[in-house]
Amino acid sequence: MTRTAHISVYVNIKLVVMETMEWMEKYLQEAEGLIINGQTDEGLNILNSLLYEEPGYGVLHNYLGWAYMYFAKDAVRAELHFTMAMRFSPDYAPPFLHMGNMLMQAARYNEAIATFSEGLNKKEALRSALLEGMAQALEMTGAYRQAVRKYKEAAQSTMIDFEVDRILKSVKRCRRKRVGMLFSLW
Repeated sequence: MTRTAHISVYVNIKLVVMETMEWMEKYLQEAEGLIINGQTDEGLNILNSLLYEEPGYGVLHNYLGWAYMYFAKDAVRAELHFTMAMRFSPDYAPPFLHMGNMLMQAARYNEAIATFSEGLNKKEALRSALLEGMAQALEMTGAYRQAVRKYKEAAQSTMIDFEVDRILKSVKRCRRKRVGMLFSLW
């Protein structure tokens, strides 16, 4: 096969993949709309049926994890799908944020810190949210100085006033906790 033929085959495969993903995105948006509007079962049915078409599509697994975590309240399935999303699409940042938040809710703080940290290295990562999540996990482990540093990084990563205000309040809270711990030791 000539170089031109290889390029032609590659371009054709790429076009087929793009068409598949466009088709899939339409159904992902439809399912998301249903879930947000309280039709969780219908949305999950669409998402689960899409798994038969593209079982290795990380974005789909992220949607499933999101739906199971926030709407179906099924942490086991949510964790499974976030893990699959990270495995199939290792450069896709959203599952790292969602998984970190889920680990925080489960009081698995060290795992949350590692997950948020890994998510920071992904392109298009929502840095302020990942850093804030990491800071919260550090705060919950009592690592107040490290938490303050991460909160400050998070505040520097956003230009949204209410986010900056909320994050800086967290810095003050950590400092109060740290001082409280110092005086409680006497």
